[in-house]
Amino acid sequence: MKKKEKFGMNYVPTDNDLVFVPLGGTNEVGMVLGMIGHDGEWLIIDCGITFYSSLGIDILTANPTFASRQNSRIKGMLITHAHEDHIGAIEYLWPVLRCPVYVTPFAAAVLRQKLETKSWASKVNITEIQFEGKFSVGKFQAEAIQMAHSIPESAAFVITTPLGTVVHAGDWRFDQTPVIGKKVNESKLEKVGKGNVLAYLGDSTNIFTPSDPSSESIIRENLLNLVKKHSDKRITIACFASNIARAESSILAAEKTGRKIAIVGWSLKKMFAAAQETWYLKEIPHLIDEKTAMSMPPNKVLMLCTGSQGEISSALVRIASGKHPIIKMNEDDIVFFSSRVIPGNEKSIGELHNLLAIRKVDIITSSEENIHASGHPSRESIAKMYKLLKPKAVIPVHGEARHLIAQAHFARDSGIKHVITPHNGSIIQLAGAKPEIIGEVQTGKWAVDGNRMVAFEGSIMQERLKLSEQGAVFATVITERDGIKRIEIGIIGLEERGKPFELLESFIRDEIKANFGKLQGNSSNTRTLESVVSASVAKKIGKRPIVAVHIVTV
Repeated sequence: MKKKEKFGMNYVPTDNDLVFVPLGGTNEVGMVLGMIGHDGEWLIIDCGITFYSSLGIDILTANPTFASRQNSRIKGMLITHAHEDHIGAIEYLWPVLRCPVYVTPFAAAVLRQKLETKSWASKVNITEIQFEGKFSVGKFQAEAIQMAHSIPESAAFVITTPLGTVVHAGDWRFDQTPVIGKKVNESKLEKVGKGNVLAYLGDSTNIFTPSDPSSESIIRENLLNLVKKHSDKRITIACFASNIARAESSILAAEKTGRKIAIVGWSLKKMFAAAQETWYLKEIPHLIDEKTAMSMPPNKVLMLCTGSQGEISSALVRIASGKHPIIKMNEDDIVFFSSRVIPGNEKSIGELHNLLAIRKVDIITSSEENIHASGHPSRESIAKMYKLLKPKAVIPVHGEARHLIAQAHFARDSGIKHVITPHNGSIIQLAGAKPEIIGEVQTGKWAVDGNRMVAFEGSIMQERLKLSEQGAVFATVITERDGIKRIEIGIIGLEERGKPFELLESFIRDEIKANFGKLQGNSSNTRTLESVVSASVAKKIGKRPIVAVHIVTV
């Protein structure tokens, strides 16, 4: 172990170091942000978000403070693919990172959409890279290898330094018959494996799945058969907006069964635009709008819709809850959930299914019919990747703790000599005889709060959480020379309006009056009165609210 004082927010790798530092994406699904450092320079790998739905917050990112401290040393950001958990934070964090961004053409189209409203967009140096072409970023040499995934142009990055090679595979799977893009170049991976691969940084989310899912070409066939089977219904296919292959399969199923196609959901429409800009989905038929779809016989319409994860603002949730301005569903409808359940989304998806059931909408999920293939590697695929790359070390990434630990056990059982289970903030030394965690840096989460970023663990969120759980009391004590003139009380989230509210208000006012004399003339001592108010509310209803007291002398 090196001297601990070397590590901290200003840690800089030497020419004898090759380190990996995950700031997000380990012990959690989403919010991926990793750094690879060597000889005074850094690469960032991915910059993603995760979704949140509480305290007025919809989006979280990794805390980039360590990366921002290294700003002048960051030579580039490599994006493995265009999913939100890998690319979505650039529009929030680039102003503090300010580095060139390297992406494939499809991801570049998605990124430009995200940045089009930003005043600083023109300052972002976006470089489009091609697969299996080497390029230099500072002292690093990189190469992108095309992987199969549930979005076009997912890349595994081979990063080479004088100390050896690191492979960051992003999100991937092996699919021998993909319907969009080429299948994985396994011979290329095998060639990389004949070199000095110090470490493989690998996706862990499907580690509990023993064998590979069906090919996307099989899913295409199954969707067509299912559309034919339900010829009397208006069909909605709910899928991830970014799954361009699934969208194309749905469109072909509609074409072959004489249905018109409507695209429902802003994010899906944006992805369609990015796909067409980069020469995907070029042969799609004329699309109809939502009003036209609702005016046609149900069995002549197929709708593609966002919201398969029960996202509160998504099109399908608004439809199911009766809040969509145009689309209404009833017993004439059936929804195919052509997606997986992302860990953590079980509750929101269940609530969505219930809302649809109340409206007498039929539901078919991927657990009932084979209409979804995960874009993530099973144990079978991971074992194959180990054999191709022959890494000296495996670093499980992208997953909750149980996923990372399970892949770590699997790697050891597969004969990998060195396995390190990271957590956000680990400084992992990949060079040398024995890879190991050699230090820690500060991590955490930032929240997108209105038009600013705030620390998710900071006082703003803590106070907002307490307000949501405990309520708040605001008291203004207006005094004059003879004592208290009047007391104005404001109560939020503690009692129903009417008599209960008035009784609590009166009780707080009486407690302030009874204790005001104990201040012994120190009328600025608001903390004492705040404690009095807090204790009085706890005594009355058993809650400890946020309390603010102001003393005003007139």
